[in-house]
Amino acid sequence: MKLLNTGATNAKILKSQNGTQYKIASLTLYPNNVICAGAKAAGCMDLCLKDSGFSEIFESVNNSRKLKTDFYMQDQKAFLEKLRKEIAAWIRKCENENFIAAFRLNTISDIDWVSHDIPQEFSQAFFYDYTKRVKTVETGLANYKKIFSYSGTPQYQNQVKKALEIGCPVSVVFKDFVPVGKYFLGREIIDGDKSDITNTTAYNKICGLKLKGNKNKRELSENENLERRFVVHPSQAYDLEMQGAA
Repeated sequence: MKLLNTGATNAKILKSQNGTQYKIASLTLYPNNVICAGAKAAGCMDLCLKDSGFSEIFESVNNSRKLKTDFYMQDQKAFLEKLRKEIAAWIRKCENENFIAAFRLNTISDIDWVSHDIPQEFSQAFFYDYTKRVKTVETGLANYKKIFSYSGTPQYQNQVKKALEIGCPVSVVFKDFVPVGKYFLGREIIDGDKSDITNTTAYNKICGLKLKGNKNKRELSENENLERRFVVHPSQAYDLEMQGAA
């Protein structure tokens, strides 16, 4: 079983590396409440990216992800050994082609790879991820950057408050479209769908992401209270002047 996707078949991975010095390899596991420890509080599992892209068309996509997750859960030592070998091989290939190897190991999971010493071991490579656990945002490593992922659920607001306090990039999923140039949570909204690598440097910004997946869009009720959910309605964004006037 090959763990890493090195073909940039993920549209966001491809956009993020195009025109850069990076070549990105990604790891896509099937999420659960163990490898996505913040998902329950954030209420994001139902509208997760696991139900978008090729997984909506081919059942085999999520079947493959589930096998990888089972591997990680059942034999973590062997999983990490194989992952290290694949990471090393990708770094060698990128160096031979005069690129910098980059890795997104949490495409739709939220594992603390620092606790496994992965980014520390491969300091010549660049790692980046999104996370719903604010305590893991600041990795302390120059080669591993994270973006905090917002949710409006009440039980998640302490984490949101902390993320805003430390000024890290915050991603927000918007329904229908991203209101670029407006403000949310007191921060300017940028187009976060352009590049995940650029998002890692968007301090004190909102990296706006459009809700992905036709299934997700169908299941999101027009009458649902989005203010208390993972997905935000564009009407919740505002002009900075309007906030000041209020």
